[in-house]
Amino acid sequence: MRKTLPDLFDAQPDLLFQLVTMLSPTVLQENKVPVYTVLQEPGNFVITFPKSFHAGFNFGLNCAEAVNFATADWLPYGGSGAELYRLYRKPSVISHEELLCVVAKGNCCNNEGSIHLKKELLRIYSKEKTWREQLWKSGILRSSPMFVPECADSVGIEEDPTCIICQQFLHLSAIVCNCRPSVFACLEHWKHLCECEPTKLRLVYRYTLAELDMMVQEVEKFGGCKTQETKISQRPSSGTKRSIALNKKEGMQVSQARPADKWLLRASKVLDAAFSSVEYATLLKESEQFLWAGSEMDRVRDVTKSLNKAKIWAEAVSDCLSKVESEVNDDSMKVHLEFIDELLRVNPVPCFNSGYLKLKDYAEEARKLSEKIDSALSSSPTITQLELLHSEVSRSPISLKKHEILSKKISSAKMLAKRAKRYLTDAKPPGIEMDALFKLNSEMLELHVQLPETEGILDLVKKSESARDKSNKVLTGSLSLENVEELLHEFDSFSINVPELNILRQYHVDTLSWISRFNDVMVDVREGKDQRKLISDLSSLLRDGASLGIQVEGLPLVEVELKKASCREKARTVYTARKSLDFIEQLLSEAVILHIEEEEIFVEISGILSTARCWEERASTILENETQMYELKDLVRMSVNIDAVLPTLQGIENTISSAETWLQKSEPFLSATSSMASSPCSMLELPVLKDLVTQSKLLNVQLQEPRILETLLLNCERWQCDNHQLLQETEDLLDNAKIDDGTHSNILPKIMDLITRVDSARRSGLALGLNFDELPKLRTASLKLGWCCKTITLSSSSPTSELLEDVGKPSLQHIQQHLKEGQTLEILPEEYYLGKRLMELKDTGLEWAKRARKVVTDSGALALEDVFELISEGENLPVHAEQELQSLRARSMLHCICLKPYNSRSMVSCSQCGEWYHTYCLKLHWRPKAYVCSACCPLAETTPQIDPARATEPERPSLNQRRTRMVATDAAVNDLKWKTRKHIKRTTKRSPQVHILPWFFT
Repeated sequence: MRKTLPDLFDAQPDLLFQLVTMLSPTVLQENKVPVYTVLQEPGNFVITFPKSFHAGFNFGLNCAEAVNFATADWLPYGGSGAELYRLYRKPSVISHEELLCVVAKGNCCNNEGSIHLKKELLRIYSKEKTWREQLWKSGILRSSPMFVPECADSVGIEEDPTCIICQQFLHLSAIVCNCRPSVFACLEHWKHLCECEPTKLRLVYRYTLAELDMMVQEVEKFGGCKTQETKISQRPSSGTKRSIALNKKEGMQVSQARPADKWLLRASKVLDAAFSSVEYATLLKESEQFLWAGSEMDRVRDVTKSLNKAKIWAEAVSDCLSKVESEVNDDSMKVHLEFIDELLRVNPVPCFNSGYLKLKDYAEEARKLSEKIDSALSSSPTITQLELLHSEVSRSPISLKKHEILSKKISSAKMLAKRAKRYLTDAKPPGIEMDALFKLNSEMLELHVQLPETEGILDLVKKSESARDKSNKVLTGSLSLENVEELLHEFDSFSINVPELNILRQYHVDTLSWISRFNDVMVDVREGKDQRKLISDLSSLLRDGASLGIQVEGLPLVEVELKKASCREKARTVYTARKSLDFIEQLLSEAVILHIEEEEIFVEISGILSTARCWEERASTILENETQMYELKDLVRMSVNIDAVLPTLQGIENTISSAETWLQKSEPFLSATSSMASSPCSMLELPVLKDLVTQSKLLNVQLQEPRILETLLLNCERWQCDNHQLLQETEDLLDNAKIDDGTHSNILPKIMDLITRVDSARRSGLALGLNFDELPKLRTASLKLGWCCKTITLSSSSPTSELLEDVGKPSLQHIQQHLKEGQTLEILPEEYYLGKRLMELKDTGLEWAKRARKVVTDSGALALEDVFELISEGENLPVHAEQELQSLRARSMLHCICLKPYNSRSMVSCSQCGEWYHTYCLKLHWRPKAYVCSACCPLAETTPQIDPARATEPERPSLNQRRTRMVATDAAVNDLKWKTRKHIKRTTKRSPQVHILPWFFT
């Protein structure tokens, strides 16, 4: 890549990390770079090994996932990759050092994996040791440990700071300066961090060299094998004199050990002397240059811990003593006795402090005061005694936990005393809740403080319990107004709010209110006011009285008056809306029970009931037998004046409605019977007539119309029976007609007679005015019989003699029309003997007519002898083809000396005889204006000389002239006797007017 693209690498040294540049595989192979290709199918995995690049492309829509994974033997490759990232200053995805430490502490590698892990750990250990020693030599003596992550056993959970130069994670150690505390640099790039002196820089580390060495040993122990490098690295961890001697021989270790020994000597002297904060701080600051080192500095680390512990303890003792001796009044600034006891329990003391004994004396005095508080709280003191003790505790320089308890007890006692005074002075009922009184009494007893209001509260509690018991006794028994009033009078001025007593008070108020309402309603009852309002008031009064807690005497009277008012209101509804007779009877029964039947409204209702009963009896009598329509309508008119629902009225109305509906449906049949006229559009159905006759038998009314319809139905059934026999006779005669050959004429009269009978029966059926199914059958039978009759006539009219006139022959058009009519009637001519003969006649005539039409249009191709023969054949046919014969006769006429009929060639007419000649037959070069043939002027041998310029074609005759001549020609042709026709010979006789033939052929 560098050789091929040097310019790109100069502009961007980390070009390989951007994944934006590709080289052709051919270029790579030319530079001896191995290139491999692989086709990944669905379900396949492709693994890219370290120190290799890969590129690929898809052949279409694809869904794939790339996953990064590493085995133990990848660790050396990962280390070299991290160094390359450091070289190119590319940020890493994960920290390689963190990965190694997490794996080493997790002990999750097997024997083979431990070998690779040990090698990589030794590499970073040696590198870390070398750089830390070089920094120490360069004057960086300050150091401090890094923060400990929350998830130390996971990789990448919390990101470490990165080097400002190489962008790599700083997991093991870093360099920081106070000028920019948020910026870090790795040990290799510490000179590029800032421009400060090395003495101002600080080394921050996560593990000491001793801890890193311990990781290597743990991996060796877990893997079960050791390398020569690890054995050498373990030499400093030995505590023997020989190891120390070897370490001293090494330059760096010897140079660091001398100041360490001096520091240890000074530290031992300081620990034995009196505490001095300055000396302790100086020693701890100087110890930072040794704490990051290996196991040879374990003694320094231990002494440093002792110095820290002694410094913290001595400063705490001095601080407590200064606060105690200052005698502050603010409790938040005082020292707690528990904290002082914790300092005094340290044994042996880390160092000598002159204030230790003084602090011990102050603590003893505070303990005595605490015991005094316990003694006071265990008895039942007064508020005054508690306040004196509280004042003494407040003056103490040491804070006691029981001081707060004492304050709370005094506050509670004062608050309870205040509440008790208020309860005792409150005399307005109801003032105080009973539960609050009991709670106050309970709190006063639990407080164990002597209060002057205790006796008064106990007396109130006893009275409250007495009121509650008496109220419960009254509530559980039969409540009467006298008992309740007596109890309420006894506790009228009681200030405690007893729930049971309040219930009785509410019962008493509700009862008095109900009695007042009762008196008002009874006044309205006596005055006889609106019954609806009375019902509402009495219902409300009855409902409220039943829910009262105290029994009242007027409740039964309210119930009786409510029933009376309801009965009167029901009576009024009889006039507003008609009621059933059962309802009226029940209403009168209720009035008798309530003793109000003598009232005017109930007397009137009794009269209505009597009238309705009489009407019901008459209606029942009429309905038992058939009756006239007017009697039923009279009953309906009478029911209008009766204010009650009559049970039989609906039946009578249904009977009238059924009869009128039946008459309405029967009206078309009755009209048809009276008029005896019908039309196809007003045909009536026979099933409807039968249904009406059946329904008439269910009518409970005397009518004349049912007998008329029964007569009509009887006539229809008789007509159907007669026509069934007639149709059967027709079928038999048609079957006989199929085999009749026409030699005997006895079947034709039978057919004619049967046609007459069928038509007569059809007319009689139409006269009945009903739509019978037999009517179409009769019409079809008549048409079929007529077709058979015409077939016999046409078949028997064919001539047997050649000299028979054309008048007796059937025409070809008539035969075709007759056969078409048979198809319309669904008659197959093949089933009839004469029908077959008629079809043969049609086929013969059609075949001859086809030949004749062909000859007529052949432009003279057929010889005249053959034409005459064809005409003779047509005249002898059993059918008459007039049009074709006329065309052939016109075809046989002679026009020119060439014996050819008229055609489209130019012709000239003789001005004397009228004969026509072709101009080319006369050898004329043009058509003269006037011409005389040789027959009319035999002396004229030469052709007249006519000016060619004046020779014009004569005008053709007009359409009217041609039609006039056509009539004359047809008459001449019809009169011609072809038995005596002339020979084919040219004469001077004027030929017929054949000039009209062109019009005929068109």
